[in-house]
Amino acid sequence: MLSQIFSAKYILPISTPPIEHGALLVRDGRIAMVGHQRELQKIVPDAEIVEFEDGILLPPLVNAHAHLELSDFPVWAEELGETGPPSPDDFVGWIERVIRVKRATSPEQFSAAVAHGISESLRAGTGAIGDVISQFDARSPHQQSPLLGRLYYEAVGRKAEPTRKLHKKIGQLLREGECGGLETGLAPHAPYSISAKYLEELLGYARKESLPCTIHLAESQPESDFLQDASGPLAERLYPLVGWGDDIPEGEGLSPVAYLARLGGVTSANTVVHGVQVDEADVEQLAAAGTSVVVCPRSNHRLGVGQAPIELYKQHRVRLSLGTDSRASNDSLSVWDEIAFARNSYPGLHPATLLEMATVGGADALGLVGELGALQQGWGVNFQVVEGGDLSSPGELFEFLTGPGRNDDVRHLYLNGSDCLPSA
Repeated sequence: MLSQIFSAKYILPISTPPIEHGALLVRDGRIAMVGHQRELQKIVPDAEIVEFEDGILLPPLVNAHAHLELSDFPVWAEELGETGPPSPDDFVGWIERVIRVKRATSPEQFSAAVAHGISESLRAGTGAIGDVISQFDARSPHQQSPLLGRLYYEAVGRKAEPTRKLHKKIGQLLREGECGGLETGLAPHAPYSISAKYLEELLGYARKESLPCTIHLAESQPESDFLQDASGPLAERLYPLVGWGDDIPEGEGLSPVAYLARLGGVTSANTVVHGVQVDEADVEQLAAAGTSVVVCPRSNHRLGVGQAPIELYKQHRVRLSLGTDSRASNDSLSVWDEIAFARNSYPGLHPATLLEMATVGGADALGLVGELGALQQGWGVNFQVVEGGDLSSPGELFEFLTGPGRNDDVRHLYLNGSDCLPSA
């Protein structure tokens, strides 16, 4: 098979320092070498050369948490008159809005939204995703998508019979295996939206079947209040809305992290999303277990729930990645936009840390290390090319890439060796 050399003004492998006038040598569908273009051409003089003269070649971004079925949420909400930002600090009011809009949305609309979300993600240089889906029939666009990652089937419920039926349906879907390029897994929604008994059963099922599992955790103060003493707007407003008003549990007297740990869910195999309402003891517990944490800065800011303590997580060496969450709480599905927002929100973080979270950190969260997330010998041929502007040295790369506007600079997205960037 003919070897190829992909060269660019700058190569950013993530796992090693940037290379000016760098290149990838590709052979048999894998990266064979990473180095300077001239050196690689000397080694394989007959290789086909693909040159991106003014580009920055780096791994695709990884959106470790999204809900693509809600990619058209702003349009649906406007049609229903559900416009305007959520009320400040009214997390439950936002959940109520999402429920109302979803109840008025057809299966065909959810499926179209997944397709739109896939296209938006690819255009933004995203090569892998952790997509949580509650409308299971809307998954079909993933069958034709080049995206890698995971599709998590979402579970909610407190009543015995509905949860039994849902568990049976999810089990059938999981036995079908992969959906396109996505491994399948479980997504118990959150500690407040699923009974302790059912959550423990799902976590045990995931362990038994070696399934990846993700859960929204410690996202808001109402969640913490609910788990402490069953108080607050989740008990007073959400439970009656969804027909659980007669099934409000006793308070657990635990933090969300401690509660999940008691049920066996804080493990290295599981991923928690948000992790905003945590203290140092919670962070230490997540670190000790090797649990992966996906932070979603723009969504948290939009909903007024606080800010995940990324610096504290880093101090304790917690595995970290970035997610956009859904268009119900965010302006875009672009991880580039997420990086730029986080750069302003966490001025103490080195830009390289954010790029690591958005690439190899996300790959780690989704089980893709060795395939995507860094440019290394033996890894898959997965990369994007971003227009480099007027950069004069590799030292400027990190500041440039974590600044605003990179979403519009993506020129190529190679997944499994093929350029998958959709046309505008």
